[in-house]
Amino acid sequence: MDLIDENVDCVVRGGEVTNLSLVARHAADLPLAVYAAPSYLERTGHPNHPSELELPHHRTVSFSWSRTRRLFPHTIRRDGKSIDVLGRPALVVDDGHAYLAAGLAGMGALWLPSYMAQAHVARGELIPLFTDWHIDPMPMYVAFPQNRHVSAKLRVFIDWIVALMAQHAPVVSRPPLHMDTDP
Repeated sequence: MDLIDENVDCVVRGGEVTNLSLVARHAADLPLAVYAAPSYLERTGHPNHPSELELPHHRTVSFSWSRTRRLFPHTIRRDGKSIDVLGRPALVVDDGHAYLAAGLAGMGALWLPSYMAQAHVARGELIPLFTDWHIDPMPMYVAFPQNRHVSAKLRVFIDWIVALMAQHAPVVSRPPLHMDTDP
């Protein structure tokens, strides 16, 4: 979305904000994990190591960031070692709802923020994979155009979003200094 052309005051974005025309405030870090639907695991077997998602009989659901259309591997860490896993995409989407729906339908393993998976795990619709591995959290930013006046209403809204996210997904890492500018 073009914030200036569409006259949008601010957006909440996941992932690093690379557009230097935006001021971005680091609001949260969402914990991530790998999940799969029971139907997927019944069909393909339960992978024991993240690298198994690269094997021909396994599939993933991949998320393509609409701004870049690129697929990025996920780095998973354990005991000081890391592995990059792209997997073998059965489907690539750029919408979070479609991404989750495809995973729930058993189309492949997927990387999700824990808050999105929690209710589905509780109902047995998703099963966590590789629970002894760590995935870096996804940073969340509140971003707005540099040349946009930050009204009192917008400042209150941004502060509210940051406070709300701090309760549920506090910042655990610091972004590059030039991208973390308070409004």
